[in-house]
Amino acid sequence: MSARLTIAVAMAIGALISTIFLVVPSLRDGTSKWASWELPGMIAVFLAGPIYDDILYSALAWAVNVVVYGLVAFGVLSIFRISN
Repeated sequence: MSARLTIAVAMAIGALISTIFLVVPSLRDGTSKWASWELPGMIAVFLAGPIYDDILYSALAWAVNVVVYGLVAFGVLSIFRISN
């Protein structure tokens, strides 16, 4: 698997994970046992300053979580690639 393909797959996995974290709390009336896993995106939104639009708030949190979890997936995929 080439490096570009590994990065693309890792970011797709990160997008899937981030989307799940974005949808699950709305299915459970805003409460979720997974809330701490959304923390990277929430910290980014907090550091970005006041955002008065919920869509921008959600988009920024989602994008940061995609990168964070995509990097984790990239690391895992790279380890499996090296071991093969």
